[in-house]
Amino acid sequence: MHRRAFLTTLLTATAALAVTRTALAQPAPAGAIPAPVYLAMATKGGLFLENTARDAHAKTRNPRVKAFSRAEVTEQVNLARKLDPYMGSAPMAAGAPPGPGGVVGGLVAAPLAVAGGVAGATVGAVGGVVGGALGAPGGAGPGAMTTDEQKAQILSQLSGMQPGPEYDAMFVNASLQGHQEAYQIHGSYAQSGDDPALRRIAAGALPLIQRHIAQLSRMQATMGGTRQG
Repeated sequence: MHRRAFLTTLLTATAALAVTRTALAQPAPAGAIPAPVYLAMATKGGLFLENTARDAHAKTRNPRVKAFSRAEVTEQVNLARKLDPYMGSAPMAAGAPPGPGGVVGGLVAAPLAVAGGVAGATVGAVGGVVGGALGAPGGAGPGAMTTDEQKAQILSQLSGMQPGPEYDAMFVNASLQGHQEAYQIHGSYAQSGDDPALRRIAAGALPLIQRHIAQLSRMQATMGGTRQG
């Protein structure tokens, strides 16, 4: 099941969805973040970063933004492959070559999808645990978290903008905020998740997220924004 299908499934899921394979095997520690919540939040955040990067890769004329957006789509596809087995079925097909002619080339041309508004009840129940558990690098704390509606609005605005410096600056700002949110989500689960294998995946995602935050902060500074970190 691809992560988009997983999000759709969560719309009609019952409370039984919260019982994961790990939970069936052993009780979760008190205060642990449930795997379905982590998967829903990580998926929605990942789709936001992937879709804004698709749009930027197709439209930007800035070489740095072009290179970054290409790397970002590849990052999100690779992370999705690691998470897909925990969504109930086989992972995405491996072996697609990264780069403009492979993974990125196909994804940039694909329709954009916004995962706004899904799994609201499930995520809302414990979303505050993730939002407040870990501050993001670059000076962002829980305030950097964005709602599904805000993500949808940002993506819609970017999609409707013409290429140019204003577009590039908005993309960089949006991607930086999305990465700060991703750092909180993956970092919190790495510390307090209920599935040991998923905790390792979450922890493994953090170094590249941190690197991208640093890159985006430098780009933001050169575009006249306030550098964070």
